[in-house]
Amino acid sequence: MASPKKDQDKSFRLHARAVELMPGGVNSPVRAFRAVGGTPLFIRSASGATITDVDGRTFIDYVGSWGPMILGHADPEIVRALSAVAANGTSFGAPNELEVELAEEIVDAVPSIEMVRMVNSGTEATMSAIRLARGVTGRDKLVKFEGCYHGHADSLLVKAGSGVATLGLPDSPGVPASLAQHTLTVPFNDATALEEVFKQHPDIAGLIIEPVVGNMGVVPPQPGFLSFVRDITTK
Repeated sequence: MASPKKDQDKSFRLHARAVELMPGGVNSPVRAFRAVGGTPLFIRSASGATITDVDGRTFIDYVGSWGPMILGHADPEIVRALSAVAANGTSFGAPNELEVELAEEIVDAVPSIEMVRMVNSGTEATMSAIRLARGVTGRDKLVKFEGCYHGHADSLLVKAGSGVATLGLPDSPGVPASLAQHTLTVPFNDATALEEVFKQHPDIAGLIIEPVVGNMGVVPPQPGFLSFVRDITTK
């Protein structure tokens, strides 16, 4: 039973309402606090590097909305730009000039990028990348590394297996085993295991990787590992 003080917290009360309306009271499992205990914080506002919850407590924000807030919250220049754009309408369901200008900025900034597809989430981005790889190569198999997270697409929700190379098993109910088996999992930082996978499976369409693994802690690549990954996939 929650303490009287906890019952008085607005975050606690909001969560009690939310669990009746949304699974776990949240719209993404990482927000549920189940792995760390406690009640999710409901955020009222944010500015710069801090967020403030509905009970008036301010925290340093080390999450940054999982990436998009890299420039901080409510940056004045960004707020002005968003306000100006929103005044013209927020979504058209049709092409617009700004997306062309943004695509030009991205292509000019990153030499390896030739074309851009705008999407709404990282999950959509990885789904499109995998589909593209399979379509171009005519192959089905995908290589991913244990502990890496690439969104909640069916092909990526697989458990980390044991051994040098294992066929993926569904890590979430609702993912058919027949689909998950096309995902091959390899231990991160294990060049020998990766080389063995490519020897055993000639039907690999592509490989997906977090250069620094965030979903099992901050695990950096060993020196030379990413270069090895690039070389073996190029070959």
